Parts: sequence; C-alpha cells; structure tokens
Amino acid sequence: MPSDTFLRLNDEKKKKLIDASFKEFSLYNFNDVSINRIIKEAGISRGSFYMYFVDKKDLYFYLLEQHLEILINNMKNDLIKNKGDLFKMFQNNIKEEFNSFKNNNINFFKKSLENVTIMEESKKTFGFRDKRLLRELIPNINLELLNDNAKKHIEVIFAINMHLLMVTLIKLLKSDSLDEEILKDYYEQLDILKYGCVKKEDLC
Repeated sequence: MPSDTFLRLNDEKKKKLIDASFKEFSLYNFNDVSINRIIKEAGISRGSFYMYFVDKKDLYFYLLEQHLEILINNMKNDLIKNKGDLFKMFQNNIKEEFNSFKNNNINFFKKSLENVTIMEESKKTFGFRDKRLLRELIPNINLELLNDNAKKHIEVIFAINMHLLMVTLIKLLKSDSLDEEILKDYYEQLDILKYGCVKKEDLC
C-alpha cells in the first residue's frame, strides 16, 4: 500500500500517477509493466516512485484496492435498498459491477484476467476467501432472512456468492457486454445456492 508521502501529495499529482499507472496496467500484463514508462507518463522521478510505493506489485494492489472500495459501497447501497437481502444484493450487483468496470478503466480489468496468480497473492483484494468484505457488509445483511444453517455458515455462503460474482464478471468482461445468456446462468446459479438442491425429506 502507498506510503504516507504519497498520501500527502496534492490531488493533481496523485491523479497523474494513478492515471499513468492504470494506462500502463491496461496495456501490458503484470510482468511486462514498466515503471520507467509509468514515471515518464506521470512526470516524476524513479526515486519519487519508490518513495510512494515499494514496487510495481505494491502499486498494482493499490489500484485493485481502489475498485474494492467501489465494490463495497455498491454492495452496501444494494443491501440498504433491498432491506438486507443478501441474495437480492448479489443478483442486482452483477450489472452494477460490470458497468463500474466499464466506466472505470475496463481495459485494466480485462488485462487483470492475465494476472490471476498475482491477484491471488493479495490477501485482501478481490479475495472472496478474505473476510474483510463480509466484515464491512455484515451490519447491513438481514440475517433473519436466512435459515439457522445459513446463519451458522454465513462466511461460506458469502464466499461462494463472491466466487460466482467474480467468475461471471470475468465472462462478461470477455464478452464485452451484459450478455443475457451469461446473466441467465448466473441468476440460475444464485437460485440453486439460495434454495438448495436436496429435497427436505431426503435429508438425514
């Protein structure tokens, strides 16, 4: 994550570096990204860059983190609008997330599909195994809408939902549109998760 020196920069200087970074990561996969091109575009020295970030991985995770904040806010707003209904939130959020990607450096996120291994190294960015996102959202989730078993395993339920969301977003990014067939599959998967697939009388 960025140093205090970076955080103290004025907004214009921050924006120039962030814009240059998004541009570079949108054009090249992680291994081919050049700090030299970034600092030339941003108009800063190499020494200044290393005062702001440890390395390009540190910078990349920071860029991903910026979208995580958007994701959290979108999900919170959906939960509030839908009275804490977790499954409605995931159902509605897919289109919002795609449009957010589209309006905020969609080429960056498309290129990020080539960086899955690097993304997995991050403990908190797009980590559906990580608990931070759930911790942020749990006050807005109406647990009374869930059965006792779902309440007990809310972390697992949330992680599976996040996995479905991210896999579907990847498919939509590849198709470059809100493909109706992809969305239909996603909604059907959510229904299976919501309603289950085993008859009650067959349960032990």
